[in-house]
Amino acid sequence: MKALVTGASRGIGRAVAEVLIADGIQVAVCAFRAAPEVRGAAFAKRCDVSDETEVRALFTEVGRCDCVVLNAGVLERAPVEDFTAAQWDRVLGVNLRGAFLCAREAFRTGATRIVAIGSISGTLGTAHAAAYNASKWGLTGLVKSLAEEGRGRGIFCAAVLPGAVDTEMLKQTPFPPRLRPQEVARVVKFLCTDAPFAMTGSAVEVFG
Repeated sequence: MKALVTGASRGIGRAVAEVLIADGIQVAVCAFRAAPEVRGAAFAKRCDVSDETEVRALFTEVGRCDCVVLNAGVLERAPVEDFTAAQWDRVLGVNLRGAFLCAREAFRTGATRIVAIGSISGTLGTAHAAAYNASKWGLTGLVKSLAEEGRGRGIFCAAVLPGAVDTEMLKQTPFPPRLRPQEVARVVKFLCTDAPFAMTGSAVEVFG
């Protein structure tokens, strides 16, 4: 089995890559700033998932993957009256456009499982995080729509909605950590490998 994990330099993405590698899966990883240094990864590359050309090049180099984990994400926080259009575009660009671009290539290249890392923020509102929350609500909708498109082709699609995970991103918020990245990674591995097709379209809550 072969998998691709985006945004794998740290946090949940890195934990997912490590858990999949430990399970004997051939894993390719990418991240925005530099190629992630994940022990045991079969392939690593820098990639801006919001850039269509870079995403196409990534999937061409990696080749067909059985599972694609859409994890790359960013957070910008500010009161809405101070939030800039550039900040909004960056968050939606990575979190939602990036997920779409990678999912589209996953469909085109023959992936059979797509798992997106959403958030509890895709189920509620949070002050000073309008763009992030909007992107995560949108991500759940994207995954559910992909599940319907992929149903007849045997393409399993699901989202994982973690709560407050102990990551660098969480440190930008006022919320205390309640979960470890490895706990979320175990749920992702299940969806990548063992989850029955009856679960396609699911948004799996991992709130702790």
